[in-house]
Amino acid sequence: VIANLLSLIPSDIWWIRITDFPRLQSAAALALLALAAACFLGRYRYASMALIALMLATLIYHAAVLLPYTPLQGALADSACPSDKRLAVMVANVRLSNDPDGRLIEQVRRYQPDVFVVLEVNDQWLDALAPLEQSMPHTVHRTTGSYFGIALYSRLPLHSTEIRYLAGQDTPQIVTEVELRTGERVDFLGIHPRPPHPSQSALGRDAILLKAGLLLHDSDRPGVVAGDLNATPWERAVTHMREIGRLVDPRAGYGFLPTYDAQSWWMRWPLDHVFYEAGFDALELIRGEAFGSDHFPYVARLCRVEQSESETRNRPDEDTLQNARDTIERARNQDTTAASS
Repeated sequence: VIANLLSLIPSDIWWIRITDFPRLQSAAALALLALAAACFLGRYRYASMALIALMLATLIYHAAVLLPYTPLQGALADSACPSDKRLAVMVANVRLSNDPDGRLIEQVRRYQPDVFVVLEVNDQWLDALAPLEQSMPHTVHRTTGSYFGIALYSRLPLHSTEIRYLAGQDTPQIVTEVELRTGERVDFLGIHPRPPHPSQSALGRDAILLKAGLLLHDSDRPGVVAGDLNATPWERAVTHMREIGRLVDPRAGYGFLPTYDAQSWWMRWPLDHVFYEAGFDALELIRGEAFGSDHFPYVARLCRVEQSESETRNRPDEDTLQNARDTIERARNQDTTAASS
């Protein structure tokens, strides 16, 4: 019970934040333990009843968090979207050590994304993906020699494209404008922050997510954020990013759609995302097939609609914005301290 409630603590410590990931698996384990505790009702009646009550209360908490990610609302938006207003976005973390044997390219050709964000690329992967440039000639990439190389391939023209190091972190992110077939430009962010793990806290990751939200908040154009966020959609940092950027998560009401770990049948959760501002609606969400990586590809087909016809969100309050700025400043100071040492 204690382990399952650790995520309620507002801390950057990695082992606290990591408990947000296997929430579905934790709920299943709790349910089994509650059944096991019921076997002791005859011998330790009151202790067992108290323990079962605690487990059931924790299960209710899990259910409240996971309920939006059950397929309760059925289909997404009306698929009758004009072709010139469609935007298909695909995300794939290729895993640096994975052999680029052509299975990913085959899926890209099958799903025909307009914009394809690729994470953990190195020079070998860029060479393997080079054939995509025939149909997706607008490209930008940055390899790092580590797990945080990033590339973007686009059928649609890109403008004002930058490789940026958001929040002072040493992981490159792509900030650009995509010109739709109607001629309208929309903001597009391809991001891949570092995950919380034993050698680093969640501060840098959260700061990058919040900075992405602020970039969209400060723009007059509708925007899209796509990538491996190394965060589940119910985490506090993602919730605040969505609130600041007024972003919609199309998974809500559609389904869990876990994209990690593709190499495990039971330890899976959604880490790859496509969020969008009002002005877009989702037509279809697809989890692609395994291709040797520890992530599945993820595809979101969107439609550019009038903002009044799409889901709208309230503007964030000033406290939320200031907390985001403070988090980003703390991350920058941490990064500066690490570099100087």
